[in-house]
Formats: sequence, C-alpha cells, structure tokens
Amino acid sequence: MSKRICGIIMSLIIAASLIGCGNSETQNTEQSNNSKGKTEQSSDDENLKGSWSEDYSLDQTKSFFNSYLTKMENITKEFELKYSKDETVKKENDQTINDNSIYFDNKNPEPNRIESMYFGMKIYGEDLSSGDIELKLSLKFDSKDTIKNQDFDLGKTSFNKYIAAFTGKEKRDYSSINKQIIDGLKEGKSDIIIKDSIDGLKEEITVSKDYILYKLATKKYDFTKPNTTLK
Repeated sequence: MSKRICGIIMSLIIAASLIGCGNSETQNTEQSNNSKGKTEQSSDDENLKGSWSEDYSLDQTKSFFNSYLTKMENITKEFELKYSKDETVKKENDQTINDNSIYFDNKNPEPNRIESMYFGMKIYGEDLSSGDIELKLSLKFDSKDTIKNQDFDLGKTSFNKYIAAFTGKEKRDYSSINKQIIDGLKEGKSDIIIKDSIDGLKEEITVSKDYILYKLATKKYDFTKPNTTLK
C-alpha cells in the first residue's frame, strides 16, 4: 500500500481516537471471527444496495478486479506518474492476507494535486474464504485558499478519473460533497468525514486542513457462500 496513505490513516487514528477505537474493536472482532474460519459482514456491508452489494465468487471477484486494475493502470500512465504493481502475502493477527495492488506516491505535489493512490484486492485466510476490493486516494489540500475563495470542486481534481473508472459514473455531480467540505472548513472542523454509497460501493471522504483522503470499497465478500450471481 502507498506509504503516504498509510501515514494519513495513522494520523487519523491519533486525531480521532474515539473513532479509531471503535473501528479497531470492529476490526479485531472481524479478524477474530476470520481466524476461526468465519466471515462476517459489518452492518454497513449488510445495508448496501446496488450491483456491487450482491454476492460473488472468488473467481468472479478476481475477474472484476483484473478488469478495473487495467483501467487504473491506464489512468496512471496517462498522468505520467511512476507506479508499482505488487502481490504480497502477509500475516496480521494470525490471519493470512493476499494483497494484489497497484499504487504510487507522488512526492511534493502542488496544492490540490493527488499525492498517492492504491487500488487493490485483498483475499483473507489461508482458505481464501473472503475478500474485498478497495481504492484509496490522497490529495494535498489547500484549505486556506478554499476558505478564502469559498470554492472547491473535487470533481476537477485527479480523483475524478479514478473514481469514475471504479463507479462507471463519468459525469458525477460533486456539488453536495463540495458544499459539505466548504461548510465544514468554515465551521472550523479539524476533520470532516463524509460517508455515502455508490451502486453497492462504500464511499468515505476525510478532509483536514492539509489533505483529503478518499476511500471507495466493496463489501467483504464471503467466498464460502453458494454463488448464483452474475454481474
């Protein structure tokens, strides 16, 4: 995963300790269940609606991922950014995680320019019993200029192409998100968190004075379920 994104995530945990503790408890519960050979979905996963919220097999999910991976790579090439592709196997809390991804860190970007990107598929457990696909982006954010001019459009940043590639929405209206960001900054909020869902994908945007962190992910698929769905 992108080192920049990892660093931002760590700072968020420190800055929002209560939220971090809640998420940690949820993650520990999921990891404990997975280590026992079980796959449980969070309440957010269960409430998702759209094509990505349906149940897919491991082979189907891999096929989807490989198709979108090509799109992400082509966009990155278009931006002329140096990137890496990697397949790793690691252990976290006695759980095996296979991570296939593309990522980059854009050093010293200009204000309101993309800093890092990660797009990957993780498969959990030695029995490959579950998995998910996730896009993570970070932006070097000029909050002072945004407050001064009361103007910012996430849709005009490099984020838009990556998000559109995953969602299939080429002409998305970001006006509501832009307003929430500007209003939150005017109110002096240190961290603005915006959550939504798009066709069964979980969306989360975290904004601070220095950066914007964007996450778009599928639910955690249970590959042990009998599969009857074709996407």
